[in-house]
Amino acid sequence: MDILNTEQDHRAATPNVHYYFLTVAFFSGMAVMGVEICASRLMAPFFGTSLTIWTVIIGATMIALTGGYYLGGILAEKRPRMSVLGTLLFVASLFMIFLPYIAQPVMEVTLGRFVRETTGSQSNNAIIVSLTICALLISVPVVVLGMTSPFLIHLDSLRSGSVGRTSGKIFAFSTLGSILGTFLPALVLIPLIGTRLSFLLFGGLLLCVTMWSIERQRLMVLVISITALAMAFLMGIQGWGTGRNRYLVQEKETNYQLVRIFRSPIQSENANNTKYSTILLTDAGLGLQSMWVEGQSYTDSWQDFFAVVPRVYEKCATGTSPKNLLLLGLGGACAPYLISQLYPDTLIDGVEIDGALIDAARPYFPFSSTKNLNIHISDARFFLRSTSKEYDVIVIDTFRPPLIPFHLATVEFFEQVKQHLTQKGIMAMNIGSTGEKEVFTGIANTIAGVFPNVYFARYFSPQEHESLFTSQFIVASVDDLSLDKPESEDRIFSVPNPEWREVFETMRDPSGFDVLQYSYFRRIRFDPQIPFFTDDISSLDTIAEREFLGLILGRGM
Repeated sequence: MDILNTEQDHRAATPNVHYYFLTVAFFSGMAVMGVEICASRLMAPFFGTSLTIWTVIIGATMIALTGGYYLGGILAEKRPRMSVLGTLLFVASLFMIFLPYIAQPVMEVTLGRFVRETTGSQSNNAIIVSLTICALLISVPVVVLGMTSPFLIHLDSLRSGSVGRTSGKIFAFSTLGSILGTFLPALVLIPLIGTRLSFLLFGGLLLCVTMWSIERQRLMVLVISITALAMAFLMGIQGWGTGRNRYLVQEKETNYQLVRIFRSPIQSENANNTKYSTILLTDAGLGLQSMWVEGQSYTDSWQDFFAVVPRVYEKCATGTSPKNLLLLGLGGACAPYLISQLYPDTLIDGVEIDGALIDAARPYFPFSSTKNLNIHISDARFFLRSTSKEYDVIVIDTFRPPLIPFHLATVEFFEQVKQHLTQKGIMAMNIGSTGEKEVFTGIANTIAGVFPNVYFARYFSPQEHESLFTSQFIVASVDDLSLDKPESEDRIFSVPNPEWREVFETMRDPSGFDVLQYSYFRRIRFDPQIPFFTDDISSLDTIAEREFLGLILGRGM
């Protein structure tokens, strides 16, 4: 193909050059959105996936594009040569290919300095740090990609003399590429090949398209291209720089998060009876998402409280075992497994939005050991809207610090939950908090605005005294269950099974009580002066970031 290097070349060029310009515009537009979507996955292990972080990523992308548009127009008039743009895109493609391997050390160094120097408002500083890191990660390639459209419009208009039609085609093909670059990583690439190879694909395609427009040293350009693609591919498939843990048995990127499953032996006095602990972690949250001790009916963790919830229904609400239970947020299916140990006949519907997480966790967690579990892959609110079924107990376990999805902690959501409870049904929710407890206070007040009777209890275990979070459980109902009465607590925690009796007694050990606390369950009353959340107005994202930000930043150290 004739490569354009002078204005005379532009005027004499064949129509094939026009199609080449459209091809470059298409793959450049695709790369812009590919970088933006994939960059969010790079930042998730360090900052989470909150609304603020997405705002920072999109804002940084728009700033970089703005600079690219302006610089592209100036450079096109000063040096109207396709080889100039091709060289810039070639370099940008190489940077894009290796961006994942630059991102982690850059963010770790930056965050380490931030954690050491933080003394003021963490929330405001976090936005600045996030924006800086985002600029370091994506501005270099995106600025160059932003230069593409004005540069191509100028080159093609020199050939055709038609600025309006030329600009329309260039922008149309660039936007078509952006559409593909938006859907491809989220729906296909990241779940299929992961974030690193997705960067390789977007950068590699643009590299292959633009390398032929470089006039000089073509052999060297070809060698560099082949070497870069081969290196990035090998690094991607081998997980270079990820620090593989010997206990890691499963790692999978889904549409929502990076899922890691670890299986490790537990030290035991009996060397011939080795037990294994399996835990599930995701990069969309801090702390354990699920934990299961194989061959054991309990976990010695906050998850054991899930077995308390149906006890509350039986001993304080109706006097009968719950017939059906709904769990919103299934994870590794530990909650239904624990509940089934005491209530094997209860029918359990488990709702989980991430079907790929279920596929990854199924071989390692007790799905098959819970015979009455029915799994539904759906968003929690969509499931509630699409079913007319009522439940004796609804358990909400969607807490993934630093965030509970805001739409699962609003007045409207809890009204939906209330509508799906039987007449004497109860709702329970697990909420993690730190010493500030702003997230817990806001959600608890929101629930108290919907249910007339709300109690909470804090999970206590000597094994978790150094945990990052305090697990708080809220129990809500229409009828007053008088959970703060000693006789109610005695009925709830008195179980025939000696193992579970010991677990429950440890859980309600008074040594874990606060000062002036006299009962395990404590009542919560609605306070109009305390923030509460609605679908229209919710500050949950903001207060969650403020409460958990120090833990998020410190996790990368």
